[in-house]
This record gives sequence, structure tokens and C-alpha cells, in this order.
Amino acid sequence: MRPDELRCEYEVDPLGIDACRPRLSWQTPAEPRGSWQSAYRIVVAGSAAALDAGGEVLWDSGKVASERSVNVPYAGRELGSGERCWWRVRTWDREGRAGAWSEPACFEMGLLQAADWQGAWIAAERGVSAPLLRTEVTLEAAPARARVYLSGLGYYELRINGAKVGRQVLDPASAYYHNDLDLELDSRAFYVVHDVTRHLHDGRNAIGVMLGNGWFAAEADVPPSPSHRQPYGDRPRLLLQLEAELTDGARVRLASGPDWQACAGPVTYNDYSHGESYDARREQAGCDTPGFDDSGWRAAEVVTAPSGTLRAQPLAASEVVETRAARRVLRPRAGVAVYDFGQNFSGWSRLRVRGERGARVVLKHGARVYPDGSLDARSNLYDLHCTHVARQRDSYTLKGAPEGDGVEEWEPRFTLHGFRYVEVTGSPGTPRVEQVDGRVVRNAVERVGSFRCSNELLNRIHEAAAWTFASSLQGFPQDAADRSERVGWLGDPILEDYMYNFDTARFWAKWSDDLGDSQRPDGKLPVTSPLHWRDSTYDPDGYDPYGDMPVWWSSYAVIPWALYWFYGDERVLARHAAGIGKLVDYLGTRAREHIVEFGLGDHMEPQADGTTSSSPRHTPPALTSTAYYHLDAWVAARAAEIAGRGDEARRFGALAEEIKAAFNRRFLDPDTNNYATGSQTANALPLALGLVPEERVAAVLANLVRDIEERHDGHLSTGMLGTNALVNVLPRHGAADVMYRIATQTTFPSWGHMIERGATTLWESWSDLPEEKLSLNMKLLGSVQKFFYRDLAGIRATAPGFREVAIEPQIVGDLAWAQARVRTIRGEIAVHWRRRDNAFELDLTIPGNVTAHLTLPKLGMTQVRLTEGGVPAWNTGRQAALLPGIDNVTEDVDAITLRAGSGNYHFRLSAR
Repeated sequence: MRPDELRCEYEVDPLGIDACRPRLSWQTPAEPRGSWQSAYRIVVAGSAAALDAGGEVLWDSGKVASERSVNVPYAGRELGSGERCWWRVRTWDREGRAGAWSEPACFEMGLLQAADWQGAWIAAERGVSAPLLRTEVTLEAAPARARVYLSGLGYYELRINGAKVGRQVLDPASAYYHNDLDLELDSRAFYVVHDVTRHLHDGRNAIGVMLGNGWFAAEADVPPSPSHRQPYGDRPRLLLQLEAELTDGARVRLASGPDWQACAGPVTYNDYSHGESYDARREQAGCDTPGFDDSGWRAAEVVTAPSGTLRAQPLAASEVVETRAARRVLRPRAGVAVYDFGQNFSGWSRLRVRGERGARVVLKHGARVYPDGSLDARSNLYDLHCTHVARQRDSYTLKGAPEGDGVEEWEPRFTLHGFRYVEVTGSPGTPRVEQVDGRVVRNAVERVGSFRCSNELLNRIHEAAAWTFASSLQGFPQDAADRSERVGWLGDPILEDYMYNFDTARFWAKWSDDLGDSQRPDGKLPVTSPLHWRDSTYDPDGYDPYGDMPVWWSSYAVIPWALYWFYGDERVLARHAAGIGKLVDYLGTRAREHIVEFGLGDHMEPQADGTTSSSPRHTPPALTSTAYYHLDAWVAARAAEIAGRGDEARRFGALAEEIKAAFNRRFLDPDTNNYATGSQTANALPLALGLVPEERVAAVLANLVRDIEERHDGHLSTGMLGTNALVNVLPRHGAADVMYRIATQTTFPSWGHMIERGATTLWESWSDLPEEKLSLNMKLLGSVQKFFYRDLAGIRATAPGFREVAIEPQIVGDLAWAQARVRTIRGEIAVHWRRRDNAFELDLTIPGNVTAHLTLPKLGMTQVRLTEGGVPAWNTGRQAALLPGIDNVTEDVDAITLRAGSGNYHFRLSAR
């Protein structure tokens, strides 16, 4: 048992850790079967050599009798700013035998105190769209270790000695940078740590930074986008500090200040939603190399710092994660080319072009085309209560490159588009476009899940949902990729769906902190966070960021709980326990006899006429608001318990029971066993949230199934809240076949309807009516992913952090096989099942330190024989053999169940 996959705060060898007690995790190999850790020992030292030589260490945990392998907090001496630590771990198996030490891993602390920062915030003069800033530093010897600590707001690109540093784009992630509201709120600005050792050398070195507006600033002469947005500052700004240790033992520090030089660059316009304009004739060639003549530049100006606390960026940076070639090129009219990338996504286009100096190429992005092949950008122009227009237009002006083959290559830096198609036009002189590529941009989180099955429609729905989630991973869960409503809406009930597909532990932890920052002192939450929408400066109708939407506020309880359940993360839940309690107390001041009467309710509910309603017409908002009030209280009780606040845990637990009783008094009809109107949402949501009295569960479920099958011909009639409830309720209560029928529909309203209409990402609405101008890449209806992984493949956590799992695939409809893998915090779980005539086969992988409870369906067979790896394991009524890793084998009418430890298995259940 040699531990592997060592991580600190979920990351491999991270830089810039600012948790005082970093948490350490590792995985136990799956083989030999039944691998289980009974104890561990962690050693942390100041160098790898100290680990190997047994020298002075920072912390030696000693042998700890524990199965814990996830998020073990460092407990050594206090760590200092910039301190680099090396660590390793060994474990003991269930028989008490010691394994080998792991390979060493490392982590490095960030700048932990405000006094560690020596530089000043600087900027170019006002009115410069994307300024260039530069300085030079002379090193008397080569660097042995060098770091740049940098905060560039809104976005930055760092270059040293002629080369870009890092793969990051749209960096750093945005937050509520500066508290400019008349409320006591917290705010943060993120800095990024770069290892620049290899970029520097002895002698003169040049450092250059380009800044973009991002969410922090805006173009001076036009209202910013989105429409509600209020810029935090009048221009982009930079804080930078270089710390270098040289090979001769000297230390060098360089910090941003008025001795830096600033100049306007080739980016003449940049807006996160509208686009970017670049004039290559304005390039300052060589400005990021030593010896560049910057005598015509101006001294940088020292500017006011944002009030937000400087924190190390706590999540994976955004990167260009994929480059897509065009599938086809449409030519709707002379001089116009429309490139089709075959997939809707978030990112931008990369252009290769040649032509005369001053020629200009314009690229316009959209989600679909008209029948004649021309660009259809209507989903960029949503207009309901306010305008959310995103022009999604970039332009490039050629410098007329004389060298080489004359081809110029360009892509934007400080904008983002949601699109499948890009329309390209050029003038004057019709520049020759050599190539246009699609650049997929998102937080570079790992894709940890995959799913396939015998039903190709479900595979297409799964991929469309995964692409939708990927498009939204932009430092916070971005909404509406194809218009300017790219804020972080609370409310979408899709946390588990993301987590099955992407490693998003740090992503959601960061957003939980965003929500905590924006919580009012009285406990109320906003409806979007970070607070980039916060006043009515650009909206004559006004906008209240703290609108009355209780279900949306509940995200503050749901997200930390999901992190605890999926990743075993107790710290995030405990950190926000007080805030969740404040939210519950605030809801209590607004409730009447425990009923919350107000709220938006089941958003995007389908209607009989083929449209979708933003607000529900079938389910009263009071029901959904009160149901989530109960959920908030339930989570508050458990969060308080984990945080060690027993009195609060008991108080919130009692409150949850009182809300449940009031909910049933108000909404349950004891004669019909329907809740409220008897709609699908009205019955599914109480079942999903544990509000239905046990003796009435079967009757309420029967009403729900009857409504689906008889009144709606196997279709759902739910908005985003009710849909998520259906996915949770139907398989849990033995009606997975009903959920399968819903998921495989191809007529309105259904996911299949979207796919049949050409969708490659999920829509904002069940309908696709052009006059609605709704987004074609929006995540709110993505809760079907749970059904694929948890139910069809059968992978379900039954203890926090997947310490225990249930493997119980649902064999429904015409499904002949399904396979899925999920790389959990403890290792990969993989399932591949197939049904054949008189047989059921299942391949299974369980990681170390995990116990699986496996259910193998008999599929109507009465006399059965179970083999594992070809070896008999069970004959009807008795266990045939004791096999490694397997015990507790039992049989009932429908299935054989057993318990399996780690390892790789091949089961075959057949008729005798």
C-alpha cells in the first residue's frame, strides 16, 4: 500500500496557499483487493533532502490510527509567507502492515500578511483601453528560485523577456473587488503566483504587463455591459511583486510603483461581453525585452487600491483548453464567410490572415445560422425587463507583415463569447483569411467523469449538458454564455451534476466565499454573486441585487453541503455555518407561521401552448420557497454540528421539524394526497426534500407518476426546481423507468426536443421560439446528469467523500448497456454493465479505502448463478466460495447484493 495522488488543498504541488493549516490528501491503490488504510503518518519538511535524510522537519504526525485520507490538516509549526514545504505519507493496511513511503510532494505558501506587499497599485492614464506597463531589473547572478505575485484587475497578461508567462487567460478570477455599497460587506481581490525562475537570467531582464477591463473597469466613452453593471474602478490597475533568490545567495525584490512606464497598446477597445478591437499597427514590438526604448512612454500613475482583501487565487485559472477546427464554411453572400465549429461553447476565435496594412477583419459570433447560412445572433439580444445585449464582435486591423509569408495570427485576450458560428468579413482590399479556429476557454478543472450507454440520444444529451457546464466555468458559474447576462445567478440546482463531470471542489468553495462576502448583515443574500450587478446607474428601470427570491438564496446552504457530501470537505461547511444560520434567521423574520409566501418559484415552467413561462403557473411559489426554507434549516443544523456549535444545531434541527409540520398543514390535502395544486413540482419537491410523512410517500408518488404518464404522456411539466426534484425522486422510489421515459422524449418539453432541434448545449428554456430570444447555452435545466451517473450507471455516494458507495444500476426501458467512470476524491469508480439473454454482466472498479454495496439485478431470473472473474461466487440459496474482497452476499426476489472492497471485478449473473 503505497499512497499516490498526493494533493494539498485539492491541487498537485500548488503555489500560493494562504490557508494557515493546509489540508493534505492522498489515495490508496485499488489493488490488492480490499485495500484499506488503518493508520497513516505524514512528515512535512522544508526540503526534499530533509525528507530523505530524516533531517529537521516542520511536522511529523506520528502514526495516527485512522482511515482518514482526505483533507487532513497540517498541524506543525506556523508557516511563513512564501515558505516552500515538502511532504510525504505512508499508510498501514487493515492487518497493521506498514506500506512504503509515497513519492514526495510539495506546496508553497502565498503572501499571508498585508505587510508582505511592498509595491503600489499602478495604472496608465485614464482613457487607455488596455495599457502596457513595463520595467527592467538587473540580476547579478542567475535565479535559483523566483516568484511573481501579481494582481491585475480586471485581467492581465504577464510577459518576461519576450515570452508569455503561464497558460492563464482571463486571469485572475473575478470577485466583489471593492465594497462601494452602503452595507457592511466583505470583498476580495485575487493575486496569482507565477514561478518565473526559468524566465529570468543574470543581467538585464524586462517585465511587461498588459491589462484589460474584465469586470473591474469599463471603456470610458460607452456604458459598460452587462446593462446593470457598475464598474469598480475608472481604469485597469496592477500590483506586482517579484521575489528572487539568486544562485550567489542574494535576494532581490522588485515591486510595482511610479518608476514603471506605461503606454497605450494595440488593444483599442475591450469589453468582456461586447468584444475586442486590436490594431496591429500600434504594437510596441520588443517592449517586453531588455533595452527597449520606452522614452516616449509615460510614468505609471499610483492609484487607489481596491478595498478587497488580497487573497491567493483559490481555483484553477482559465485557459484555452481546446482548439477546434471549423467543420464547414458557409458563404451566404459575397465577401462573407461563416465558420461552423460544430459545437456551441465559450471562448473566442483565432485568426490567421494576410493583407495590406490597415485592412480590417471583423468577426461576429452567434449560436446559430439562418436557413441561408447567414449568422443568426438573436440569442445575443435577449430583451425582457432590460437589455442584455452582447455584441460578441471582434476586429483586427492588419499591420501588413512584410516578413516571412506575410501571415498575421491574432486572438483576443480580454473578452469572451458564447457561440458555435463566427461570421468573418474584411475590408478594404478584402484581406485573405487563411484560417479561423475556435478556442475553447474555461477554468482548467479536470474532466473527472464520463458516461455512455446504448441509447445514443442520452449520450447526446449528456454531452450537451457537459458542454453547457464547461461553458459556465468562468471563475464563477457564468450564466447565458451567448449574451451579456454572464453573472453568477444563484438558484440553479445542479451542483452534483457538475461534480460528476468536473473536479470543481475549489471552484464551488470559491463561489461559496463569494456568497458569504455578499451576504447582508441581516442575513439576506443577493440573487447574483459576485456583486457585479449592484445598482441602477445604467438601467432606468432600476435593479435590486437583493431581490426577494428565497430559493435562490438557498444556494448558500446547498453548495457547502454538496461540497461536504461529494468531497468530504468539512472546512467549507463549518466556515459558512454562521452565515447559513443568519440566512435561516432572516427567512424566519419574513415567514408567517413558518410559511414563506413570496419568491419566483419554479422558473422556466413549460406551458401547454409550447412556450415556457419565466414564473410558474402550476405551482405556488409559497410551496417552493417554504420547502427550501426547510432545507436551509436542515443544512444549518448539520453545519452547526460539524462546526461544534451544539446549541445552534439543536435549535435549527427543531426549527426544521416545525417548518415541516407547517408545510404539511398548509399544502397537503389529506384526502387526495396531493400537495397544493397537485402539479408535478408540487408533489415531487416535498418528496425530494423529505417533507412528506412516511405513511403518505407511496400515495404522493403514485399521484406524481399518474400525472406524468396520463396527463402529460410521459413528459415532465416542470421548471428548473421541479425537474431536479423529479430526477431525485423517481429513481429513489423505484420509478427509474418513468424517469427514463421522460429523459428519452423528443417532443416538447424535453431535453431530446432540444437535441432534435440541433442543440449542442442546453437551452435556457424548454422551447425554442426565435421571438423569445432566449439563451442557447444556459445551465439551469442540466440536472439530468445525476440520472445518468447515479441511476443508470448506478454510482451513488452513501457517505461523505465517497467513503462508502452504492453500486445499483437501474436496468430500464430498452437500455442494453451503460458505462461510467467518476474520479472521486478517493480514486476512480468505474462501472460497465451489459444485459444479455438470461445474463447480466458488470465490470466494476473500486478505489482503495472505499466500501461498495453492490446490487446485481436478477432481471426476472429465478434460479441464478453468480461468478466473479469466472469463479463461482453464489448459487441460489448459498454462497459458492469466499472470494477476495467480497462478503455479505445475500439474495432476494429481485437481486443479489454483496459488499465489495477495493479492486477490479467482473461479475456475471446468469440463469442456472
